Amino acid sequence: MKKIIMRGCMLLFAISCKAQTIEPIEKAIDYRTSENGIPDNTYLKDINNLLNKYVGTWKGSYEGKNYTLFIIKYTSKFDKITQDILLTRYLITSSDGTVLEDTRSVPNESPYIIEGSYFSKDLTSYALNFTSKNSLCGNAGTLFIRTKNAANTLMSLGFEPNQIMISEETCPGFKLAELTFPRKNSIMLTKQ
Repeated sequence: MKKIIMRGCMLLFAISCKAQTIEPIEKAIDYRTSENGIPDNTYLKDINNLLNKYVGTWKGSYEGKNYTLFIIKYTSKFDKITQDILLTRYLITSSDGTVLEDTRSVPNESPYIIEGSYFSKDLTSYALNFTSKNSLCGNAGTLFIRTKNAANTLMSLGFEPNQIMISEETCPGFKLAELTFPRKNSIMLTKQ
Protein backbone atom coordinates (compact mmCIF):
# COMPACT_ATOMS: atom_id res chain seq x y z
CA MET A 1 0.00 0.00 0.00
CA LYS A 2 2.88 2.37 0.84
CA LYS A 3 4.35 1.82 -2.63
CA ILE A 4 1.07 2.71 -4.31
CA ILE A 5 0.73 5.92 -2.29
CA MET A 6 4.36 6.87 -2.96
CA ARG A 7 4.00 6.24 -6.69
CA GLY A 8 0.76 8.23 -6.73
CA CYS A 9 2.47 11.17 -4.99
CA MET A 10 5.42 11.02 -7.39
CA LEU A 11 3.05 10.95 -10.37
CA LEU A 12 1.12 13.98 -9.08
CA PHE A 13 4.39 15.83 -8.45
CA ALA A 14 5.66 15.04 -11.95
CA ILE A 15 2.40 16.21 -13.53
CA SER A 16 2.39 19.44 -11.52
CA CYS A 17 5.94 20.38 -12.56
CA LYS A 18 6.08 22.31 -15.77
CA ALA A 19 9.10 21.53 -17.92
CA GLN A 20 11.54 24.30 -18.73
CA THR A 21 11.39 25.60 -22.30
CA ILE A 22 14.77 26.34 -23.88
CA GLU A 23 14.88 29.22 -26.36
CA PRO A 24 17.91 30.84 -28.06
CA ILE A 25 19.02 34.17 -26.53
CA GLU A 26 18.30 35.77 -29.88
CA LYS A 27 14.61 35.69 -28.90
CA ALA A 28 15.14 37.97 -25.85
CA ILE A 29 14.49 41.08 -27.99
CA ASP A 30 11.18 39.58 -29.20
CA TYR A 31 10.05 38.90 -25.64
CA ARG A 32 11.21 42.36 -24.60
CA THR A 33 8.92 44.01 -27.14
CA SER A 34 5.95 41.68 -26.62
CA GLU A 35 3.03 42.43 -24.32
CA ASN A 36 3.51 39.28 -22.25
CA GLY A 37 7.29 39.39 -21.69
CA ILE A 38 9.30 36.22 -21.13
CA PRO A 39 7.08 33.25 -20.21
CA ASP A 40 7.72 31.51 -16.88
CA ASN A 41 10.00 28.46 -16.96
CA THR A 42 11.93 29.75 -19.98
CA TYR A 43 15.68 29.41 -20.35
CA LEU A 44 17.12 31.88 -22.86
CA LYS A 45 20.24 29.90 -23.65
CA ASP A 46 23.28 30.85 -25.72
CA ILE A 47 22.72 27.89 -28.04
CA ASN A 48 24.62 29.49 -30.93
CA ASN A 49 27.54 30.75 -28.80
CA LEU A 50 26.91 34.40 -29.69
CA LEU A 51 28.19 35.66 -26.32
CA ASN A 52 31.57 33.90 -26.51
CA LYS A 53 33.15 36.49 -28.82
CA TYR A 54 32.77 39.12 -26.08
CA VAL A 55 34.19 37.04 -23.21
CA GLY A 56 37.64 38.16 -22.07
CA THR A 57 39.58 41.28 -21.15
CA TRP A 58 39.23 44.39 -23.33
CA LYS A 59 41.30 47.58 -23.15
CA GLY A 60 40.96 51.02 -24.68
CA SER A 61 41.50 54.74 -24.03
CA TYR A 62 39.31 57.77 -24.45
CA GLU A 63 39.97 61.42 -23.51
CA GLY A 64 42.77 60.69 -21.04
CA LYS A 65 41.12 57.70 -19.39
CA ASN A 66 42.09 54.04 -19.73
CA TYR A 67 39.22 51.56 -19.73
CA THR A 68 39.64 47.84 -19.01
CA LEU A 69 36.56 45.62 -19.18
CA PHE A 70 36.48 42.11 -17.76
CA ILE A 71 33.61 40.22 -19.40
CA ILE A 72 32.35 36.78 -18.39
CA LYS A 73 29.45 34.63 -19.50
CA TYR A 74 26.98 33.96 -16.69
CA THR A 75 23.70 32.13 -16.25
CA SER A 76 21.24 34.41 -14.47
CA LYS A 77 18.22 33.00 -12.65
CA PHE A 78 15.44 35.38 -11.69
CA ASP A 79 12.10 34.12 -10.45
CA LYS A 80 11.09 31.49 -13.04
CA ILE A 81 13.34 32.72 -15.88
CA THR A 82 16.90 31.65 -16.66
CA GLN A 83 19.09 33.51 -19.16
CA ASP A 84 22.68 33.34 -20.36
CA ILE A 85 24.09 36.87 -20.19
CA LEU A 86 27.36 38.76 -20.01
CA LEU A 87 28.56 40.26 -16.73
CA THR A 88 31.12 43.04 -16.95
CA ARG A 89 33.42 44.45 -14.33
CA TYR A 90 35.64 47.39 -15.15
CA LEU A 91 38.75 49.30 -14.16
CA ILE A 92 39.07 52.93 -15.19
CA THR A 93 42.34 54.78 -14.64
CA SER A 94 43.64 58.22 -15.55
CA SER A 95 46.53 58.56 -18.00
CA ASP A 96 48.96 58.70 -15.03
CA GLY A 97 47.61 55.38 -13.63
CA THR A 98 45.41 56.76 -10.84
CA VAL A 99 42.43 54.45 -10.26
CA LEU A 100 39.19 56.33 -10.93
CA GLU A 101 36.76 53.39 -10.65
CA ASP A 102 37.26 49.70 -10.00
CA THR A 103 34.49 47.08 -9.80
CA ARG A 104 36.72 43.99 -10.16
CA SER A 105 36.00 42.75 -6.63
CA VAL A 106 32.24 43.45 -6.66
CA PRO A 107 30.12 40.26 -6.31
CA ASN A 108 27.97 39.05 -9.24
CA GLU A 109 24.76 40.04 -7.43
CA SER A 110 25.86 43.66 -6.99
CA PRO A 111 23.88 46.35 -8.81
CA TYR A 112 27.24 47.83 -9.89
CA ILE A 113 28.07 44.94 -12.19
CA ILE A 114 27.19 45.72 -15.80
CA GLU A 115 24.62 43.09 -16.69
CA GLY A 116 23.79 41.91 -20.20
CA SER A 117 20.27 42.09 -21.51
CA TYR A 118 19.61 41.38 -25.20
CA PHE A 119 20.96 41.34 -28.77
CA SER A 120 19.74 43.74 -31.43
CA LYS A 121 17.41 42.23 -34.05
CA ASP A 122 20.29 41.95 -36.55
CA LEU A 123 22.55 40.38 -33.84
CA THR A 124 25.31 42.94 -34.47
CA SER A 125 25.21 44.60 -31.06
CA TYR A 126 24.51 43.54 -27.50
CA ALA A 127 22.85 45.75 -24.87
CA LEU A 128 23.91 45.79 -21.22
CA ASN A 129 22.34 47.55 -18.24
CA PHE A 130 24.65 49.91 -16.36
CA THR A 131 24.02 51.31 -12.87
CA SER A 132 26.60 53.29 -10.90
CA LYS A 133 26.77 54.55 -7.34
CA ASN A 134 25.58 57.88 -8.78
CA SER A 135 22.68 56.42 -10.72
CA LEU A 136 20.09 58.66 -9.04
CA CYS A 137 21.99 61.65 -10.45
CA GLY A 138 21.96 60.40 -14.04
CA ASN A 139 24.91 57.99 -14.22
CA ALA A 140 22.96 54.92 -15.37
CA GLY A 141 21.79 53.66 -18.72
CA THR A 142 22.46 51.18 -21.49
CA LEU A 143 25.83 50.20 -22.89
CA PHE A 144 25.98 48.81 -26.41
CA ILE A 145 28.89 46.63 -27.50
CA ARG A 146 29.72 45.44 -30.99
CA THR A 147 32.70 43.60 -32.40
CA LYS A 148 34.28 45.48 -35.29
CA ASN A 149 36.34 42.86 -37.13
CA ALA A 150 36.07 39.24 -38.28
CA ALA A 151 38.62 38.05 -35.71
CA ASN A 152 36.51 39.57 -32.88
CA THR A 153 39.53 41.36 -31.41
CA LEU A 154 38.23 44.92 -31.78
CA MET A 155 35.05 46.13 -30.07
CA SER A 156 33.19 49.43 -29.80
CA LEU A 157 31.35 50.47 -26.65
CA GLY A 158 28.67 53.15 -26.68
CA PHE A 159 26.61 54.54 -23.81
CA GLU A 160 23.11 55.98 -23.68
CA PRO A 161 22.15 57.40 -20.26
CA ASN A 162 18.66 56.85 -18.88
CA GLN A 163 16.33 59.83 -19.00
CA ILE A 164 15.49 60.50 -15.36
CA MET A 165 14.25 63.29 -13.14
CA ILE A 166 16.65 64.21 -10.37
CA SER A 167 15.87 65.76 -7.00
CA GLU A 168 17.67 68.13 -4.65
CA GLU A 169 17.53 65.40 -2.00
CA THR A 170 19.51 62.82 -4.01
CA CYS A 171 21.55 65.27 -6.13
CA PRO A 172 22.50 68.39 -4.15
CA GLY A 173 22.20 71.48 -6.30
CA PHE A 174 20.42 69.36 -8.92
CA LYS A 175 23.88 68.52 -10.22
CA LEU A 176 24.13 65.60 -12.64
CA ALA A 177 26.83 63.03 -11.91
CA GLU A 178 29.89 62.77 -14.13
CA LEU A 179 29.27 59.90 -16.55
CA THR A 180 31.44 56.81 -16.18
CA PHE A 181 31.31 56.14 -19.92
CA PRO A 182 31.20 58.86 -22.60
CA ARG A 183 27.86 59.61 -24.19
CA LYS A 184 27.48 59.57 -27.98
CA ASN A 185 31.13 58.69 -28.68
CA SER A 186 32.25 55.09 -28.84
CA ILE A 187 35.27 53.79 -27.01
CA MET A 188 37.30 51.41 -29.16
CA LEU A 189 38.59 48.42 -27.17
CA THR A 190 41.06 45.70 -28.10
CA LYS A 191 40.84 42.13 -26.81
CA GLN A 192 43.85 41.17 -24.71
